[in-house]
Order: sequence, then structure tokens, then C-alpha cells
Amino acid sequence: MCAGTKCINKKRANPLPLCDAPLRELIKHAFPYLTIRTLCPLNKGLSNKNYYLEQAQQGYLLKHYSSALPTLALEAQSQLAKFGVAQPVVGFDTKTRLALFEFVIESDEVISLNDQLLAQLHTLHGFELPQIDQLDLSGALLEAGRVLDCAPQLALLDQQLAQFEADICFCHNDLVKDNILATPQGPVFIDFEYAQYNDRYFDLAALGVSFSLSVGEAEHMLKRYYRQANQPCPDYALDKLSCYVRAYLWLCIAWYQQRHLQEYVGPLQAQLVVWQS
Repeated sequence: MCAGTKCINKKRANPLPLCDAPLRELIKHAFPYLTIRTLCPLNKGLSNKNYYLEQAQQGYLLKHYSSALPTLALEAQSQLAKFGVAQPVVGFDTKTRLALFEFVIESDEVISLNDQLLAQLHTLHGFELPQIDQLDLSGALLEAGRVLDCAPQLALLDQQLAQFEADICFCHNDLVKDNILATPQGPVFIDFEYAQYNDRYFDLAALGVSFSLSVGEAEHMLKRYYRQANQPCPDYALDKLSCYVRAYLWLCIAWYQQRHLQEYVGPLQAQLVVWQS
């Protein structure tokens, strides 16, 4: 999903056709105070439909969720936005499954796994919202094993994960480059649909996969992450991260397989080979 002007300008000349009048009716029901000047579909996002909406020179990102609105995750995102970590939430409506976000202006800077990004991650991991449950990672791996017909392999991986000391905190759970915006104020996280409590290594694994880090580069990321918290990097950190990277990769592969998006599977399988060696 992209929420910056760089991917909008070409769309502004292509307003929604009249056949999308039902969407306008949903918007009218959810946000009656809006007077729509521009409404353009964005070809970003695999799960939900995204639109650029403009009212009186004010731009918004409109998201139409394909399933139930993740209200608690949206509330968490709204609170995190106050700390400059997340894209601000303007409002949402459960009946229409619509959510409206402030339109974040992106800088030309390329997203990098620098200390500023890791500092934002620490802020995210320090956030608390007790109403949100913990991700059932064991259940997710069980389901992935069923989808990919490799249940014994993923059951073994789940046992390996259980051997490490849990480090539970609030996690994004889909922390990939596409969900991080470079802004003049620093990196901002978007798309909190899967945000729940989880082991912090899951987010670190997602970053490692998205930035295609080597094992050595991932170890360096861990050391920088712990250094920012003024904590020693545990001796088991790289082994634990390796397990979480493999878990994250298996879950991603299963997710794409279920949706018949084979073009995304190959690169993930290539990374899995590296981390299983």
C-alpha cells in the first residue's frame, strides 16, 4: 500500500467511474461530513481496496476492508500516531468497513534499516493496549502446515520457537518495507491490520526478510536494536531470530499460496533456503 504523492499524481485524472456510485454511498454513510472533490482507486494493497480521496485541497487515504474492520488495531494506530510512529487515523465505520487516514506526504528518501527506524520500532514495541490479544503463532503455523502440506516440519519449528524465552510486546506483525513510509519527520508505520501482542522477534524477522538481510546483516541489526535500548544482545539472539525468520517466511508463503499469488512465493522460498542452511 502506498500513501504518498509520488503514486497519486498520475491517478488524479482518472476519477472513479459512475459504476462506483455504491462506494460513494458508503462514504456518505460513514463520513457524512465529507464533500468529495476527488476519488481515485490506488492499485496498491492485496487484501483491501485503497483510494485517494480529496476534499477542499485536503488529501486522505480511504481503505475499504475486505473483512471485518480491525477496530482495536485502528485504535492502537490512532494512539501511536500521537508519537509520530503511525499514520494518523481520521475515523472509521464498522458497518461499511471503511477507514479514513490522513494522507502522509512522503519524502524522496529511500527507506533504509537505519537507527531512526529502529528507534521508531522501540516506540512501537513499548506501546500498551491491554484490550488487544496475543497472536496465536502456534495456531498460525499449524494452519500454514495444512495449507502447504508440511505440518510435521512446521510443528518441529514451533517446538524450536518454544525453547526460547518469550519477549512479548505490542507488534506490528506485518512490518515490511511497503508498510513503512519515508517522511521528512522520519519513518512512519502504516497498515496495522495484523497488529497484536507477539514476540518482538517476529517484527525483527519481518524487517530482516523485507530488507533481504544476510545472516551477518541480521546479526548486526539485532546488536543495534539492543544497543538502542541500552541492553546487551542475548547470546541466543541470532538463533532465535533465525527461527522467527523461518516462521515468518513459512506464514508468508502460505498466505500467498492461499491467494494463488505465485509470483511472490519464489523470492520467499529462496530466502528460506538461506535461513535453513
